[in-house]
Amino acid sequence: MTTIARVMRGLGALALLFGVVAGVPFLLVFLGLGPMAAPSVHEVGAVLTSRDDGQVLRAVLAAGAWFCWLVFTLATAAEVWALIRSRPAPRLPGLAGVQGPVAALLAMVVVGLSVSGTAAPLAASSATARPPLPVAAAAVAVSQQAPPEAARTAPVADAGTGPEYVVQRRDTLWALADKHLGDPLRYPEIVALNEGRIGPDNHIVPGTALAFPGDAVGLSTAEAPVEDAPAVDIVVEPGDSLWTIAEDAHGDGATWPSVWEANAGRTEPGGEVFDDPDLIHPGWTLTVPGLPDPEDPAPGPSDSAPAPPSEGTPSSAPPTSTPSPPASPTAVPPTPTSVAPRPTPSSAPGTTAPSDGGTASESEVDSGAVVAAAAGVASVLGAVSFLALQRYRRRQFRHRRPGRAVPVPPPHLAAVERSLVASEGVDVAFLDRALRSLARRDRTSTALPEILAVSVSAEAVLVRLAEPMHAAPAPWVADAAGTRWSLSREAHTPDHHRGGRGPAPFPGLVSVGRSRTGDHWLLDLEQAGVLRIAGDPQRAADLLRYIAAELAHNTWSEMLLVDAVGVGDELSQLNPDRLRLHDSGDHAVTQFGRLLADRRAAATDGATDALRARVDDIEPDAWAPRVLLLGDDSAETLQLEDTLAGIGHRTGLALVMATNAGGPGLRATIDDAGVLAVPELGLEVVAHQMPIDEAAPLAQLLAHAAGLPDHAPSPGDAGSPVAAGHWGDGEPADETRGSRPQVVEGLVDSVLPLPDDAYLATAATTSPDVHVLAPATTPARREAAASGDPNLDRDLAHWNNPRSGRPKLTILGPVRVEAQGRLPERNPRRQFYTEVIAYLATRPDGATSEQYATALWPDEPDVIGKTKVRQSISVVRTWLGTDEDGDAFLPSGLTAAAGGRYRIKGALVDADLFRRLRARGLARGADGITDLHAALDLVRGRPFELPDMRVRGVGGYGWLLDDGNRMDLELAAVIVDVAHVVSTHHLGNGEPERAIAAAQVALRSGTYEDVPLLDLVAACDALGNSAEADAFVARILANHDAEVEEDLPPRTAEVLFRRSRR
Repeated sequence: MTTIARVMRGLGALALLFGVVAGVPFLLVFLGLGPMAAPSVHEVGAVLTSRDDGQVLRAVLAAGAWFCWLVFTLATAAEVWALIRSRPAPRLPGLAGVQGPVAALLAMVVVGLSVSGTAAPLAASSATARPPLPVAAAAVAVSQQAPPEAARTAPVADAGTGPEYVVQRRDTLWALADKHLGDPLRYPEIVALNEGRIGPDNHIVPGTALAFPGDAVGLSTAEAPVEDAPAVDIVVEPGDSLWTIAEDAHGDGATWPSVWEANAGRTEPGGEVFDDPDLIHPGWTLTVPGLPDPEDPAPGPSDSAPAPPSEGTPSSAPPTSTPSPPASPTAVPPTPTSVAPRPTPSSAPGTTAPSDGGTASESEVDSGAVVAAAAGVASVLGAVSFLALQRYRRRQFRHRRPGRAVPVPPPHLAAVERSLVASEGVDVAFLDRALRSLARRDRTSTALPEILAVSVSAEAVLVRLAEPMHAAPAPWVADAAGTRWSLSREAHTPDHHRGGRGPAPFPGLVSVGRSRTGDHWLLDLEQAGVLRIAGDPQRAADLLRYIAAELAHNTWSEMLLVDAVGVGDELSQLNPDRLRLHDSGDHAVTQFGRLLADRRAAATDGATDALRARVDDIEPDAWAPRVLLLGDDSAETLQLEDTLAGIGHRTGLALVMATNAGGPGLRATIDDAGVLAVPELGLEVVAHQMPIDEAAPLAQLLAHAAGLPDHAPSPGDAGSPVAAGHWGDGEPADETRGSRPQVVEGLVDSVLPLPDDAYLATAATTSPDVHVLAPATTPARREAAASGDPNLDRDLAHWNNPRSGRPKLTILGPVRVEAQGRLPERNPRRQFYTEVIAYLATRPDGATSEQYATALWPDEPDVIGKTKVRQSISVVRTWLGTDEDGDAFLPSGLTAAAGGRYRIKGALVDADLFRRLRARGLARGADGITDLHAALDLVRGRPFELPDMRVRGVGGYGWLLDDGNRMDLELAAVIVDVAHVVSTHHLGNGEPERAIAAAQVALRSGTYEDVPLLDLVAACDALGNSAEADAFVARILANHDAEVEEDLPPRTAEVLFRRSRR
């Protein structure tokens, strides 16, 4: 919302308040409906006994109007008085519905009328103090609003030498500015001096030291914050709870038990005793202890922690703001005054022996742990890398053979994948669709836009044009000057339903940095022709490396080939099909020069350029995009630079080099703080960076995912779902065991008892599949399966019984928990505590407090020993409840049986039941098909299906990636295997409808494999639905981007070939 709009809203709210409070009484009196005109008792009687002439209605309306006015005025007075005192407004009985709107109107007045007074300080602050820029994170950007003159002349404030103030409970920036600066409207000056210390919505935490302007009164200079604050006494006010008091004092409401322990049993005014943490009264005095020194070891988990108290209802909602469209880079902002430190290896707590109270040892974190920042977790590179990882992983599953496992990334790459999965990167699918919509077929007869740069925000895509064009194709919108077109995220392009898969007109677009408002800026390398990056050599090399990594997987960079000389050697495994690395530039430069000469001649002869040829499909392969990245310039490139920059139209070629030498082309400068300026475009952003030691982990992860070899699962992990495919004697069930022995009348003692040929003739399977997935069993194995798991049927009955008191965890679908206990009413955090249970329930041996803390809070190296760790265990223990004997399902880690570990006992997990049913089903032979059916009945969707907000929240199930066996990948594979066995069984028995039901369970699990689709092909063939079967075959071909069946994986091709011969 603009400043003018806020001021107008504030004035409108003020006029409405004044009109109701002062205008309504005046109007009522003017109409003769004032209190003095109220009728006497005699007049009332006369009116009621005489013929109605409208006086009764008039009186009722007058009384109603005065009553409404009185209610509104009382609510306004209460809110104004609370605003003056900087305290929550008292809740007036029965007036909650009026107080809310009144508070909202007053907020509009305060915000709107303070805008004019704050605009100048805010503008000044943007050109003064600037914090160090995080190099690796590349997530904090510089301002794009201040003009260049302000950047050169504005003084730099030093927040470290002026007066400071330690925030106390109930402080507000408004009140502090009024008290120490003499004007509450000067609070933005405090905000500007304390960037990084003040939270969203100007939230300040007690104990924080705030810097003040030099003219502040009543403050000492450089007053240090108190790390181990002493206890303070506070008076309870309306709306307070132990949670809110702890949150105000410590910045974390989870520390409320310390307030409870410091005051339990205390006698309050009136003789009342504080013996219930859920019940406190206004006027009580409570002692709030200070936070312990962070160096002090914290006590271990306690089983006696009380349930969290109810949290008071906040007096007002936090202010919201409407997102603004991406800002245009109209001016160069100031240069940072401090140099950002280069990333250094950090440390994180390691896993030690079980201990609830000891201090964890520290181990050096692998460089992959910080690759999230350098790899652009919140950037275009992070997004395209994550999409590439998904594509490669799907391809691995499509090439996986039944009964085998896809390769699991090595442990040292888990941090890289976790960062990509949890990132909130750019929506590159929306960006790709937006760019393709500019080249759709119905507008190719008109001029195409000549793009210089693109800005991507959470709300829209904005393209900046080289020449004004006012006729933007719908739904694009052109600005008044015609130099900027924007497309809102809510807009639907004509190609939206098809994913926008038209031609990709701008393959040379690559992101270079991020603005302060969070917008990502991309430059069109093809349009620039030559891009020269000058300035700090190391920063320039890191940016070149980032550009190479992003171009390697951009979805809009079709047919692109990148040659890198003298930079990016660490990216050799990233995508060799698109990114080629050269030790020497002779060959690459020579080949680039030949392409340039050919395309220059082609453009002259054909009167076209790369963009028009690409869109109109005029030999597009002859204009395939090519980018040459050079770590430095050389004499050999001088002629190329002059020629490429002087052509004046798109050739499909781009030259990007790190050089401080002058020359033609677009020039960008990067300083030692990582700020990239492009003066010709008036653009300045925080440059994306990929340091040399952080490039290799990303390349290794994607290269590992791109590998196709599957492998036999290890039988060593008894808790693994695929371990059910191995016998207790350690003998693997695979195709090397030869033919399955026939025991009677040609049958095999197996869950698939018919001879192999019977299944090959009707089902979509192979002999190795049958031998691996349905090995022959023996009487000894039958007995071992029955005696080894005698409680399976009882546990399955409990799972299907909604009245059972045992906790139930669902992970074969949307993750959820059913438990008999309760969560805190005021702050239930169901999704988070569900993750806690999912983590503990999938640890057969339990987890130490250190393991648990680092798994759930992976980004907090100092989390071990914090109160919230123990508090979360206490909440989960209450939620899970107790068993029939009164014992907690989550015992204390201090008990002898627990051995210093948190372990959930007696809980039912669908994945565990699935594993046990599969194991027993395979061991029972032909009778085991019922167990396999029961296992499939447990599947409700994709394993560990989560909402995006949970993936990106605390924990985010990142611990799944740290597990050596990757439970999520194994479950995805084993569901398909079981479904294939059941489908094969029913196809062999002439029951195609039941085979379809099993295959649909596999598809419901979110698999990308060919196996269930092939099962559907065989079932449709059995039913005589050849057209539907052919449609599934076409779907398989499309998934592999294959033209003919020979291009498919060997197993898929074999099954389809056998189908064609039937």
